[in-house]
Amino acid sequence: MSPIVEGGDVAAGPEEGNESLIYWVSWLATVSTLGLFSSGLLTIRKIHSSRSVGSVSHIPFVAASLNCSLWMTYGVLKPDSPITFINMAGLFLQLFYIAVYHTYVEMKFKIQRDFTIVLVTVLSISTYYTYLVSDHERVMNQMGVVCNIFTIIFFASPLINMAEVVRSKSTETMSFPLTVMSVSTTLSWVLYGLLVADVYVIFPNTVGVFLACIQLALFVMYRDHSKKLVAKVETPLV
Repeated sequence: MSPIVEGGDVAAGPEEGNESLIYWVSWLATVSTLGLFSSGLLTIRKIHSSRSVGSVSHIPFVAASLNCSLWMTYGVLKPDSPITFINMAGLFLQLFYIAVYHTYVEMKFKIQRDFTIVLVTVLSISTYYTYLVSDHERVMNQMGVVCNIFTIIFFASPLINMAEVVRSKSTETMSFPLTVMSVSTTLSWVLYGLLVADVYVIFPNTVGVFLACIQLALFVMYRDHSKKLVAKVETPLV
């Protein structure tokens, strides 16, 4: 997130005494979020090396591009430099991922269709709130709700994977570093939201913290079982 902090409450800005703290929290949120966005580089590198998408779905990339686009619009309309900057960077990365994926996927229609839906959705929402609604407070409240809905859906997507973890009692399909990074990122945004008194930043990231902590709990609960499964697989057959 940009160190230039222009964010604040939709109706009133933060107290001047908090500006230094906001500055550093915005940096923490920026770095952790950028790290989370950059995690897709490993998948894209694998796709490029094998020249095949394999079983990798395009949905996470397209969904993330939609989420970044909406929050970037929110940041511009507010205005809020940290939110605008990090989501602009995130959108750039997601577009790069989509471009590489599109290059190597055989059935290109699905990703083209879904990306077109995202593009039309973002352009329609941005146009509506930029040119057709004059009440700034109303714009921010409605745009905040829209961003919250899509973000919570985005955060909830790992629930399917968590259900599989519980069923198999194994965390092999989950990434511990990414889970820890998710906790750090969402906590940073909750703190930032509290400092600038923005409920639309606080609420979805609080949900994100809760879901990420559940994933951490799964690592604790099924750690030993996962090790036993790995050991069983790696035991040579004599």
